[in-house]
Amino acid sequence: NPPPPPLVLPDLSGREQKLAAWRGNVVIVSFWATWCDPCRDEIPLMSAMAKRHREEGLRLVAVNVGEALGKITTFLAKWPVAGTVLHDRNSTVSKKWDAVGLPANYLVDRGGSIRHWHLGALDWKAANVTSVVTRMLRA
Repeated sequence: NPPPPPLVLPDLSGREQKLAAWRGNVVIVSFWATWCDPCRDEIPLMSAMAKRHREEGLRLVAVNVGEALGKITTFLAKWPVAGTVLHDRNSTVSKKWDAVGLPANYLVDRGGSIRHWHLGALDWKAANVTSVVTRMLRA
């Protein structure tokens, strides 16, 4: 599987973060926005999964696409993310990742390759989704 396009973005405190820094973990990369209802529904489920499998090396990286910082922090006060929130203010990274709709979810394996991706919300409690994640964690 090809490596994903580089993902280098500021977190909410303005510090630059690189996806490469999570190499060795299985990473859920989720592109989202506060106006996106399905994003709002799935963030708590993804967060619960990331917490549950944290010891096994699952990480959640939630990339906000195109919104102002104030909007994001207000949203996160209500729907916290159990992971790292990055800020794709002018949508450059989401375009490179072909995230043409939101949410767009990607599963990146421990070696840094995209194994699965899905446009639109996923049911993070469904067996077909959880089994893919647990399989990747055991690999």
